[in-house]
Amino acid sequence: MNYDNHNLIDHLAAEYVLGTLKGPARKRFARLLMTSDYARHATNQWEQHLNALGTQLPHDAPNPQVWQKIQARINNTQNVTAIGHGKSVTKTSTPWFWPTISAASLAACVLLTILVMLPSEPVDQRFVSDQFALVKDQQQQPLWLIDATDNALLVKANEQLKARQDKDYELWMIVKTQEAPISLGLLPKSGQASLPIPKDFADGNINLLAVSLEPLGGSPTGTPTEVLYTAELVDI
Repeated sequence: MNYDNHNLIDHLAAEYVLGTLKGPARKRFARLLMTSDYARHATNQWEQHLNALGTQLPHDAPNPQVWQKIQARINNTQNVTAIGHGKSVTKTSTPWFWPTISAASLAACVLLTILVMLPSEPVDQRFVSDQFALVKDQQQQPLWLIDATDNALLVKANEQLKARQDKDYELWMIVKTQEAPISLGLLPKSGQASLPIPKDFADGNINLLAVSLEPLGGSPTGTPTEVLYTAELVDI
């Protein structure tokens, strides 16, 4: 899914705030909020916009005769005579709920219109993640978000990442079956990238992921030169 598409982010943010974004899609968007300034901004805007709907509805008191007629109809409907028992049961309802229903209906129509107008994109089921890892620096600031799918590692660089241009950042996995780390490829310094996923990764043998600082082009020795960060894989 293209998280650089602002229209898509707006759509997901609206559904996230409304609570209609569920399952893996909601988890993915929650992770995106940790790394994307635009996603956080869009979510905040939707929260403010939707929370303000209730205060924007005009208060227009109806003519008292309207409520009297409504009350009369309600009473006529709910005055039930129990046939064969010689007694009547009267249920009296008050009209307090009518303004509430009207306001709720209006708000629902507005929200439905908003969602219909927002463009949507189909989810590519080949890239639905089963695990993810969040690489953070020493100050616990997110640097890369790594989504592990059945077909690839989808890596997204944080918009605030200040990468060195004279170096590269290489991703490694430490597996249970061998001591030497295995290179997974170079991490993007901006935007996102897709890295091939090796068999050992898919078998669930990962102990840890690591990020090393390397010369341009990657490690010249096949082993990490300077390990900067580590991250654990989390099952979804």
